[in-house]
Amino acid sequence: MLDTPAPYVLLGLILYFLTYRFYARWIDKKIWETDPNRPTPARMYFDGVEYFPVSKYVLFGYQFKSVAALGPIVGPLTGVLFFGWVPALLWVIFGNMFIGWAQDYSAMMMSVRSEGRSMGPITYRLLGDKARKILLVYLIFYLIIITAVFEWVIIDVLNRVPGTFTAVLFVLFGGVVFGYLIFQRRMDVLVATAIALLIVLVGYFTVALVPAVRQPGTNFLDSPDFFKTYNFDPKLTWPGTATVLFWLVVLSILYYISATTPMPRFLLPTVYVGYLPSIIALVLVLLAAIFSPLTGLTIKQPSFTSLYVDPLKNPQGGPLWPILFVTIACGAISGWHSLISSGLTSKQLEYETDALPVGGGAMITEGGVALSSIAAIMVLSQPPAGAAAYVQGATLLTSNLLKVPDVYMNILYGIFVTVMGLITSMLFVRVFRLIMAELFEESPLGNRYISPIVILILAGFLAFVGSWTNLWIFFGGTNQLLAGLALLLIAIFLGSIKKPSAYVFIPGIFMAITTLAALAWETYVYALYAINNKPIGVQAAAAKLYGQSLIQVSNLLSAAFGALLLVLGVVMTYYLITGWVKYRANK
Repeated sequence: MLDTPAPYVLLGLILYFLTYRFYARWIDKKIWETDPNRPTPARMYFDGVEYFPVSKYVLFGYQFKSVAALGPIVGPLTGVLFFGWVPALLWVIFGNMFIGWAQDYSAMMMSVRSEGRSMGPITYRLLGDKARKILLVYLIFYLIIITAVFEWVIIDVLNRVPGTFTAVLFVLFGGVVFGYLIFQRRMDVLVATAIALLIVLVGYFTVALVPAVRQPGTNFLDSPDFFKTYNFDPKLTWPGTATVLFWLVVLSILYYISATTPMPRFLLPTVYVGYLPSIIALVLVLLAAIFSPLTGLTIKQPSFTSLYVDPLKNPQGGPLWPILFVTIACGAISGWHSLISSGLTSKQLEYETDALPVGGGAMITEGGVALSSIAAIMVLSQPPAGAAAYVQGATLLTSNLLKVPDVYMNILYGIFVTVMGLITSMLFVRVFRLIMAELFEESPLGNRYISPIVILILAGFLAFVGSWTNLWIFFGGTNQLLAGLALLLIAIFLGSIKKPSAYVFIPGIFMAITTLAALAWETYVYALYAINNKPIGVQAAAAKLYGQSLIQVSNLLSAAFGALLLVLGVVMTYYLITGWVKYRANK
């Protein structure tokens, strides 16, 4: 049994349950002292656009799908391949137990107790305007990087699993219908959910049972001669191709709609409906991992591989510390979650007591996604690159458990990965618009219809030329640094209201030091490849098509991004630590 994923997945799930049942509830009652009778911003400032109370059951689905994206899928896969499944498993379990849920829940409560304000205005109130502007500039570059990373991974799955986009369209349509039924017709939540789930299932079974709708095909805009000319494998996704450009345009249209329309009309209900197939797929793969001793699937990956991965052999590599802690950028902890908790969900929280099940509960559930990712790659001896490894491993686990043809589960997990990435990345662009509006109030750059175009162009370029390869670790570094900054800001807030803050301050210091080291390393790697005029990984494909100069520009741009984010991170960490010391001294 020890040679199967079962005991390790069970261990993680049990520890998560105990963390939520005892530690999280203690923090909720003793430090934040949540009160169901204290009015929340959603009830005090109701406007039907940003502020409106939502049932905790719907809001949990919204929060989970907003925070659980490709990070807890791709990160653990990569971490296992680099360093082995034992280091990856330990970080996923203990990182979430002591850091991850605490950040998500506490950022939400900090915002609720600050009239629904996001991190920018809270930073302004606690530390002043200079610190606020530094944080906002950091967030702008962070969101460009994370959007580029997600665009590529989504495109890779859409291209390599034909029919996935058709099923995703049903999910989006189900979201629009759900929003109409809930916010316009005032229908019961359970009834509206059942209708939306039915629409999603119709889409899934249509794609699974009718091969003719599994369109468009892999690399459908690129001819066979093209792949022969450049010696590309036609079964894979390559940067710089017409097919990649097509999917970038499709994603950009969806992103633009989600960034500019009112929340209840499209984004919030779509995020919730996207949660429905995701949670079904997640439960299935966790059950399949637990029952792996019965299906006979054993662990194929080594428990430990190396303390160091040479970046010249693998540009995503480096030393175990700090690279493991940023490679697994979600599932253990993620800075993106602090933006959702403080900038969006806090404005829809109906009661303060809903914060723990919504904020903390969603992060604990995301830990389950990371455990499922580790289980999926454990049973593969030769996993493919990227999110495709999750699709393959989850398909193997579940098809053996359910005794169904692989094609059904392959489509389900293609939908799962795509929805996990697409829904959350739509939020990236919306949050980017809000930050630009706050930073450039009097400029066209702050216009709600212009600012999304900025991120779509910059992120699209980085995805198109293949810079996502190393940007995954870059994303991890910037994302986890944001988590450290959020934890330190929460510590300052708690200090300002005379509450204990060690449970967030200590993890905040650890994350800040770790991620600043990772950013410095990644900046060095990008500069190394740029100076030597070498492509990083799949950038070689784009170099064949458009010349090495374009790739060098992309890598120099990425190195500049890294250097800027490193400087901003160091300065912001200084502000936060000195601010915490000041508030502690006045305690």
